[in-house]
Amino acid sequence: MTTILVHEHSGDYLVSYVVLAVSFAIEAVSLTRAVRQVRNQSRRWRTTPRRFLRLTADTTVKAVFLEDSAALIGLLLATAGVVLSEITGDELWDGVASILIGVLLLVVATILALSNISLLVGRAVPERLRREITDELTGLPAVRRLDTLLTMQLGPTDILVAAKVDFDDTATGATIEATADEAERRLTARYPHIRYVFLDPTRSAPDPNPPPHP
Repeated sequence: MTTILVHEHSGDYLVSYVVLAVSFAIEAVSLTRAVRQVRNQSRRWRTTPRRFLRLTADTTVKAVFLEDSAALIGLLLATAGVVLSEITGDELWDGVASILIGVLLLVVATILALSNISLLVGRAVPERLRREITDELTGLPAVRRLDTLLTMQLGPTDILVAAKVDFDDTATGATIEATADEAERRLTARYPHIRYVFLDPTRSAPDPNPPPHP
């Protein structure tokens, strides 16, 4: 604010450039690692990095990526402000760059806050993952129909799956138990974040239009 009002430069331009260059190199290395982690996680979930960042419940990965990205953008803004101030001789640009950096940090903080709030209410998994879970469960030999599927994100790496399942009428108790174990094995093997799988056997709904008696 003092720079904007008084237009007074408080340091040497060469020192500012050196500090900005070193900071940019450090943040670039950190962002490269974050991007690599995002790509690996997105391939694991068979989705795009952009979609992974938008839907993931792992706020740690999201926070590192957004903070490093914001840091690099902020350094570019700061550099632009210093360069314009030196060229024009007006320190107003340095102050404007500082304000823009503050706005950028506020946007990042808001995004992370909204992500954390969504976890507090126990949000469901993304629709694509829900469809894949449905396909896995309905593909079990003894399962005739899936009546209800409930999913809940318990934390960044914990997912709960609960379903009401209509088994074949000929399925015995041992068959149902084996099918439940197979469902848990399949889901946890394909999606390591799924930690809890509960299947509730339910009766078939009566036919609303039974055939007439002869």
